[in-house]
Amino acid sequence: MNPCWWREIDFRGWNGAVEFGNDLIRVVMVPNLGGRIMAYDLGDYSFLYVNKELEGKLFTPEENYGDGSIAAWKNYGGDKTWPAPQGWDTEEEWHGPPDPVLDSGVYTGRWLECSPEKVSYEVESPPDPRTGIKLFRKVTIRQDSSKLWLELRMKNISSRPVAWSIWNVTQLDTRLRNGKGYDPNCRLYIPLNPVSRFAKGYRVIFGEEDNPQWGQREGNDLLVIPYLFYVGKIGVDSPVGWMAFVNDTEGYTWCLRYPYYPEEKDAYPDGGCSVECWTVGRGVVTGKDYSQETGYHIEAEVLGPVRKLKPGEEQFLELEMGVAKGGGRFKKVTAGGYIIMGGGARLEKGKLIINLSGGVFYKGRLQVVVTDARHNVILQQDLGEVSPHEEVKVNQKIDLPFSRVVFPSLQAHLIIDHPGGMDEYYLAYL
Repeated sequence: MNPCWWREIDFRGWNGAVEFGNDLIRVVMVPNLGGRIMAYDLGDYSFLYVNKELEGKLFTPEENYGDGSIAAWKNYGGDKTWPAPQGWDTEEEWHGPPDPVLDSGVYTGRWLECSPEKVSYEVESPPDPRTGIKLFRKVTIRQDSSKLWLELRMKNISSRPVAWSIWNVTQLDTRLRNGKGYDPNCRLYIPLNPVSRFAKGYRVIFGEEDNPQWGQREGNDLLVIPYLFYVGKIGVDSPVGWMAFVNDTEGYTWCLRYPYYPEEKDAYPDGGCSVECWTVGRGVVTGKDYSQETGYHIEAEVLGPVRKLKPGEEQFLELEMGVAKGGGRFKKVTAGGYIIMGGGARLEKGKLIINLSGGVFYKGRLQVVVTDARHNVILQQDLGEVSPHEEVKVNQKIDLPFSRVVFPSLQAHLIIDHPGGMDEYYLAYL
């Protein structure tokens, strides 16, 4: 496996960018664009939306702010971090975008680690007097993984207490790759809260209640949002800690894992939302008509709880993104990859039967490990090589060297053994 690589580049006309990657992925960050990640690619497939009309363009703070309305916002695309709650009514709300400091200010960047096994790069925002904060975004990749680790840090740089949530926004490209319109086979999956505070399991924040993109489900516990070119935004009080984007036309999947803090559930913004989704398309929101938009994208947003920070105090939000080949009807996201509906593992007539499909975030070997109630390993077998570049399909019948009567409580673990360690891909209680 080749080592990680890194360099400084001009990216689509923007100077001062940095590019780093490995055999699997490529990442581009542009400090001059509000510290955005502007590319996260698996092979030749680009997940992030980039506004072609703004490529290579930079603006003064006055131009970035304009008249302060959403119509004046220079939406470059990519992945960025903002403070929440958003609003325009009180000083306890972030009045953006547009915002010439945190959204589109010139961030400073620095390499934190550059080695064959690992690359880390961090950007730091200018100080923002209005919110009283600075934002830091640290991105890390590793040699054998398609994952991107994103550590977000917010610091109170003012002389007064402040209270904000860390809000990360990823704009995912929903354009057809031939450039002729949007792709309705792009979908976002969000696990629902079984005891949601919202009647439908979600709340509409912007746009029409009867937006046809909202309300579709896989079973009772998974919200499915197809991109159908309608404008709107919903929030979900999801406690599960993951969401996923699938482009079934091209066969690629992006996943996000995030922490959820149940003891602070009432402190999440927008009435308790831990994740949100915004889409661009037909309709009017906050006085702007989006019907003529051609920058087709869907936003996957994750929020932390609003926390009070004394002067000099910091808070953190640590995220994991992972990308892989494949798609289909989602079931769950794990540390090692994603699983689609309809698969699993079971015991039958003295055999361990495994039938499942999905994708992985590591290049390595897949192993099945069966343990007893005391976590003793009683069976281990290699299942072959796996890679984020290939869909995973496991169809195995394995003879068990024991009687179920002897071991009444068993677990089957599918583990990815890779150069950086071992990560669990799937767990079944037998």
